[in-house]
Amino acid sequence: MSLMIIIILPILMELYFLIIETVISPNAIFSVDFYQNFGLIIGSTRFLVLFLVTTLIVLALNYFDRTKIFDYSYRYRYLICAIVLVGLILFEIHGSSIQYWQAFFDGSENFKPIIGISRSVRSDEWAVNTPMMISQYLNQSGAFPYFSDTIRGALTDVFIVYGQPVKNIVELFRPFHWGYLLLSPAKGLSFFWMGRTITLFLVSFEFAMILSRKNKILALAYAVLMTWSPVVQWWFAVNNLVEMLIFGQLAIIMVKLYLTTASYRLRLLYAFVLLICAGGYGLAFYPAWQVPLAYVFLALLVGVVVENRKKVTWSKKDTLILIGVILIFCAAMGYILSLSYDTILSVLGTVYPGKRFETGGGQFFRYFLYPGNLFFPTSRELPFGNVCELAVFFDFFPMGILLALWVLLKEKKRDCLIILFILSYFVLSGFCLIQWPGWLAKITLLSYTQPSRVFLAVGLLNLLMLIRALTLIETEFSKMVKLSISIIVALIMTALSMGVFEGYINIKMAFIVAPLLGLSFYLILSWKKVYFQKLFLVVCVGIVFLSGFLANPVVSGTDVISSQEIIKKISEVTAKSNQLWIVDSEAAAGYPLINIPIMAGAPTINSTNVYPDLERWQLLDPDGSDEEIYNRYAHITINLIGDVEKTSFVLDSADLFTVKLNTSDLKVLAVGYVLSKRNLTELSNEEVKFIPLTSGNGFTIYELEYHES
Repeated sequence: MSLMIIIILPILMELYFLIIETVISPNAIFSVDFYQNFGLIIGSTRFLVLFLVTTLIVLALNYFDRTKIFDYSYRYRYLICAIVLVGLILFEIHGSSIQYWQAFFDGSENFKPIIGISRSVRSDEWAVNTPMMISQYLNQSGAFPYFSDTIRGALTDVFIVYGQPVKNIVELFRPFHWGYLLLSPAKGLSFFWMGRTITLFLVSFEFAMILSRKNKILALAYAVLMTWSPVVQWWFAVNNLVEMLIFGQLAIIMVKLYLTTASYRLRLLYAFVLLICAGGYGLAFYPAWQVPLAYVFLALLVGVVVENRKKVTWSKKDTLILIGVILIFCAAMGYILSLSYDTILSVLGTVYPGKRFETGGGQFFRYFLYPGNLFFPTSRELPFGNVCELAVFFDFFPMGILLALWVLLKEKKRDCLIILFILSYFVLSGFCLIQWPGWLAKITLLSYTQPSRVFLAVGLLNLLMLIRALTLIETEFSKMVKLSISIIVALIMTALSMGVFEGYINIKMAFIVAPLLGLSFYLILSWKKVYFQKLFLVVCVGIVFLSGFLANPVVSGTDVISSQEIIKKISEVTAKSNQLWIVDSEAAAGYPLINIPIMAGAPTINSTNVYPDLERWQLLDPDGSDEEIYNRYAHITINLIGDVEKTSFVLDSADLFTVKLNTSDLKVLAVGYVLSKRNLTELSNEEVKFIPLTSGNGFTIYELEYHES
């Protein structure tokens, strides 16, 4: 058996990696042609590494006491994770799709992920967030400023929106940025990705230990399902989702420890961590997820306090600690508000996303999305929406809500947490399913989010109810009942999922989904036996390996950017002059090229504007007739035109507009350099002359010479 595992497991893993890296559609997995070159994997370095690692693990489990191995792993989990993190940082391992930039530099494939593929769909990460991070190292007024003069080519608040690393005391609330401040861009990026992954796993495990009353198998299953869930992995590097989940769960852990610890030294430590959690959660600055997740964490907070109320001792010291935490928090938020007040007003005043007002409804289909998430890493296109928008927790719906109701109503266990979970579940599900009156959406704060985003919290509640119900349930169902329920529910969920995905899940894929769901449901209903608990953990690991583990690639370093010829040449020009840049391109085709100069430290007017520079655009639109177009978060294409046409603004999509810029208006914007793939010398006239300086990767840098009037 062990020999079979050593031989077969690496082959299956390498096969899956190849499927992800080469398959254009999930149906190709079943194509005979795909397997013709399968024998080539046996000699690959990656396969040999997989084979050696698998061999070492299997031998260790067979020749050493397994109980001791697991006990040591649990006892020294923090040390083990710290060593792993250091090793990953040394090798600059991260999950950014940054290597996708090759397609825009020269189309080569000189840089390839270690495992997986770069995801073009994650452009808000590799084309916006990561370039902005790199620009923070290169800012001409000093590294890591709170207000950058590189992004937008104007003083830009980079802390509060699309939060970037800054040298400021408030970075205390963003611990995963500390690596940037201390390390090189590549190692800082590794710390950001791997530090958050490992922390989310550890925090989720400790959180689930509380929820499951120290059932290690159940806690580990939850930690795996949380950390590598599709929705977490597809949104891993943007919108601070990972931070919200870490800080929210960690806050609950700190509250539990504070309430059950007598030592005031430890209570001060827990209070300090709780302060970091509150600040970190608040600074996520993404209410679309902050609001619905707050419902979940509020339910957990109340439940944990009620469950531990008899153990609580409270004195004047605790009151002073509480007051101190509140005062420090308010002072810190007040300081940030004083710096970012104008930014916040600007964002709230935008057409997109500031003026959003939602009343819910229309998300019934989302309850049946999770089976299809199994195939997302091997997919390139879906019939409706993209994989990010359709990614959800693999939450085993409807098992969580059914077992929670069983424990509450049939077994009559008045568990406070289950009651609060169910109440929150019906409130948030209600917003997802039906449209609410405007006043009700407003007073519940759900008007600040979208029903599609609220479903994230619904999926999380499905998992939480499942974990809690399995912790408390006493009923041992008969084999016939378990088989019947598992088969029927699995077939229903598979059929509904096939319908929801509009043909994406075909019959062949359904033959994978239905048995997997049936097995999962059967193991859940058989939870009272330890053997089935262990088997369920194995199934959970398999599920996340298929659905979430390789949503992002495994990559080393950032040489794909720093080694590019055009980046080096922009850096040389910028070192001699701090004049403003623009990127010229064909209409609506500028993104992501617009963010190339900032990766070399060049202040760029039309790099992604995370909030609008109204004063600048009003120079071109003095009567404000086009403000509806440019008053938004936007990727901005500038298409230089001759002096025959007037400058105009064209809205291409909610977050993209084009400026057809008359060359005579370049001087109005004080542009010094233009990066373009076109021959711009043809646009030279009596007012402005385009002087080619240097070229690289198909781009040319033009210096502008204006006629002195």
